[in-house]
Amino acid sequence: MNHLKPHALPAALTLATIFIFSCSGDDSGHREPTSSKDACIRAELEVKANTLDDVAGTCSATQSEVLSQLPSNIGTCNKNDLEFDKPIKDIIEACGVIEIPILSSSSGGGSSSSGGSSSSNGSSSSSGGSSSSILIERGTVEYEGYEYKTVKIGDQWWLAENLKYEAGEISCYFGSESYCSTFGRLYDWRTAMNFSPSSTAIPSGVRGICPPDWHLPSDLEWTKLTDYVGNDAGRKLRKWGLWNSDYNGNDYNLGNSTDDFGFSALAAGYGYCGNSFSNGAGGNWCTVSHEFKNALESGFWWSATEHDETQALYHSIDGNSSVVSRDFRNKTDLLSVRCVRD
Repeated sequence: MNHLKPHALPAALTLATIFIFSCSGDDSGHREPTSSKDACIRAELEVKANTLDDVAGTCSATQSEVLSQLPSNIGTCNKNDLEFDKPIKDIIEACGVIEIPILSSSSGGGSSSSGGSSSSNGSSSSSGGSSSSILIERGTVEYEGYEYKTVKIGDQWWLAENLKYEAGEISCYFGSESYCSTFGRLYDWRTAMNFSPSSTAIPSGVRGICPPDWHLPSDLEWTKLTDYVGNDAGRKLRKWGLWNSDYNGNDYNLGNSTDDFGFSALAAGYGYCGNSFSNGAGGNWCTVSHEFKNALESGFWWSATEHDETQALYHSIDGNSSVVSRDFRNKTDLLSVRCVRD
């Protein structure tokens, strides 16, 4: 068993603001297609597996006609520098946005040529992100040798990736460090809490193993997140591209993982201890090797709220479901950790 390391590094936070313009809704303020070709281009730009060449080919359009539907700047990228043979999902990642923005032209909906300085579309959406634009505020925080992406959802700042901090009863899925580099580490509840007592408060007040000025979210803080995101929260919070197909061959990624708010939930799976544990310092500890389950199918995250002496509440997202589930499991199991800024 590893031992907890002291929290040594200060957190450095850098903020960036990105405007994402939605393509849906009759009252969105977006420019109506002037031709069937425009409509085709707009529809094909929504398919993240497409390349821009695919869009042009499907719609019998030139590269210039495809680019004419886009603002001058897409996040950190200039549209004229985009690679037409690169999948849209890769462009999205490289440019720091969560979808390809589409130009709007009506009053109140004009897109800025400077890539995010529009004031008329600067308001964030209410529950569910149904307004004509979603204001995405992003940042980073450095902690114990890792730089984590962060994102503001409602009035909460969340880590936009799973924690990788090495402390206590932790593991990579099947002991694979390459897995940890993508999906983060898995922690038992007492390690995640750094032996702090349970909390039901907002904020929880439990730093646990989170960076300085951040904390492990309580059950109510998780609920606050999902209430803000609204209907189909599981689909809206999943990161595209890292989920398996189900047993019927339905791809969890296509149309089902939209990452509308930049939370980028990953199917890290979990480590199962079952009832094979004994009482030790700070509570029960697993006495057998954990059985790893559900990688690429489900993600599980601890809350700072216990259910009883041996179990704690967690929230999870399954690849074949559009909801975020809430349940409890043994504190000796290994789950992922996300942190919230104080």
